[in-house]
Amino acid sequence: MAKVDHFDSTAVALHWTTAGLIVVAFGLGLAVDAFPKDWEHAVVNTHSLLGLAVLALTAARIAWRLGHAPPPLPEEFGGPLVRRAAAIVHFLLYALMVAVPLIGIPVLLYRGRGLDFGLFQLPSPFTRTPEIFRPLQETHELAAYALIGLAAAHMLAALYHHFIRRDEVLLQMLIPTRR
Repeated sequence: MAKVDHFDSTAVALHWTTAGLIVVAFGLGLAVDAFPKDWEHAVVNTHSLLGLAVLALTAARIAWRLGHAPPPLPEEFGGPLVRRAAAIVHFLLYALMVAVPLIGIPVLLYRGRGLDFGLFQLPSPFTRTPEIFRPLQETHELAAYALIGLAAAHMLAALYHHFIRRDEVLLQMLIPTRR
């Protein structure tokens, strides 16, 4: 097996931080009704702030990627069809990491809720408008499920490469290079 390049430490940090925030935001979104009613505002606000953080980190990842090419896939990665599928999945992951929070913002605002950043608050400029926020909320939830499902498939593919194919695809994102 040839020596494989790895992602740099910034790309690795952005990848894993974004992944962790997505998991926590998704978990809070699912569990909001399990919390006491008087916690709802804090849970929804935290969920929303995490979504904004995911959006900001995704923008940072895209900007970083524009200036820093990813390492090449190992030769034993797979044929052209597998390589194309991997590229499509990565594109869809980025698209959903942008779309889910962007859909969530008007959901929050048309529910008549603002954002509390601790030091300052941004109130919603809209009154509560269920005929707008309900369909948007359904779209936000479906897109979030699609993101989690695609991320799970991405993770399973990385584990497949590590344990079955025994190539270094997973290690490329676990062990950064020193550049």
